[in-house]
Amino acid sequence: MPEPWQQLSESYPFSVNHADLARRQQQWLMDCVMRNKNCDYGKQYHFEQIKSVTEYQRKLPIVTYEDISVYINRIQKGEADSLFSGSALAFERTSGSSSEPKLIPYSSYSLQDFRRAILPWFCNLGRQYQLNSGLAYWAISPATRQMEITTAGIPVGLPDAAYLGEDLIPFFMQVSAIPYWVGEIPDVSDWQLATLYYLVCSRDLSVISVWSPSFLLTLIEALSCRRTELEALLKNGMKMYGHELPANPEIINILAEYYAHKIMKTLWPDLKVISCWGDASSKPFFELLKSRFPETELQAKGLLLTEGVVTMPDQNSHKLLCADSGFYEFIDQADDLKLAHQLEPGTNYRVVITTSGGLYRYQTNDWVACRGHVSDLPILEFIGRDSCSDMVGEKLTEAFATSCLEPIPGFRMLLPVLSKTPGYLLILEDQPDSESLVQSVETRLLANSQYAYARKMGQLKPLGALRLIKPLDIYLNSAQHNETRLGDIKVPSICVKTAIFKNYIGSAA
Repeated sequence: MPEPWQQLSESYPFSVNHADLARRQQQWLMDCVMRNKNCDYGKQYHFEQIKSVTEYQRKLPIVTYEDISVYINRIQKGEADSLFSGSALAFERTSGSSSEPKLIPYSSYSLQDFRRAILPWFCNLGRQYQLNSGLAYWAISPATRQMEITTAGIPVGLPDAAYLGEDLIPFFMQVSAIPYWVGEIPDVSDWQLATLYYLVCSRDLSVISVWSPSFLLTLIEALSCRRTELEALLKNGMKMYGHELPANPEIINILAEYYAHKIMKTLWPDLKVISCWGDASSKPFFELLKSRFPETELQAKGLLLTEGVVTMPDQNSHKLLCADSGFYEFIDQADDLKLAHQLEPGTNYRVVITTSGGLYRYQTNDWVACRGHVSDLPILEFIGRDSCSDMVGEKLTEAFATSCLEPIPGFRMLLPVLSKTPGYLLILEDQPDSESLVQSVETRLLANSQYAYARKMGQLKPLGALRLIKPLDIYLNSAQHNETRLGDIKVPSICVKTAIFKNYIGSAA
């Protein structure tokens, strides 16, 4: 019988759609429009009359979440045929790192669009890194909240199997380093200990796939912080939430070697690739992971939004537009609207997406930079969200803040502080050269004319510093208490949730 990874490749052979990009996009859009012409939104905007991309753009407005929230509220109550034909299978909640979380409805076609993007990438990952055998770790966050159900009985949240397909469950069970029940542990401390136990026992670990690089960094740090507990568990074993964790004392010696030299290959000699976010505000944590895993390839994930999938890495790790998983429009910095086949290298664009889940010409507030093309598919790098901090008219965007913070390794974040004279604090690890880093960031911020004017007029204080021990832990521990799953927490460049650090502001320079 072939190995699981070989079975996966044989079951889902990678194929390329050779149709030109403009034709592929129009075909996807026309299929979506005709499929949903009888839903309420389709009737309102006369979907049955739309025969081209131009007609679609002329008839439908570009919308925000607030513009369609009345439809989403009706779907929550169980109404069918509202934004799309049929009923919602589930909702997913956006992360809310830069705004309040939103509920996004999913149809059966939404999941097909995700699979159409994810499965080729996943199979290609196996080929690219020659994953013929070995285990994989897919981030399983602790069950820190109960499964939510709307008043109409629609679940909020979907298991990974829903995105990947029921037929892939046997494969994932065979290669997963962590049993699925670990993700159902409600206590974060217990979940972390069980996760560490299974990871260190998985000597043939070959793949790690997580969302946030900070999630994995926190786990790696916990290897040292919880050494005594982990060694006791490996020595004696224990029963946890009805499941037996058997003793595995031979791993203790391997751990001792790791603790002596902090070389990750000691634990996982066959680890070939780590997949995680690597762009925009995630970049410094991605670089930290590179330094911790110098002998392992790191692949930055594409732009997968709760609303829909935009890009996925190809076999050369280029993040290419998923032309068969949605219809995409782009707004450049001059507010000109472009289609996918019209993007130019070196230009930044705001993403507007149409999905099978009822989002038509929806502003995602995500900015991407076109870095070139592979064939006619654009390579798109995520550069930040269109969120904005504006206390006195300075209008600092997430993307601009990310570029200003680029010289700082590790954790770095701008915190807007309202006071008699407001200003920003640079939150960073307590380090000897932090003063020069603050000056470097202030110089970059002054390149923003609104910020420079506010500083000149005394409306904003000079940039201050908030030097903390383990600021990442502070942020993650606070973020766990909202509706965001631990593995989905993204650390922004501007912290709009200022209450997270309110107890530390008094120590700022």
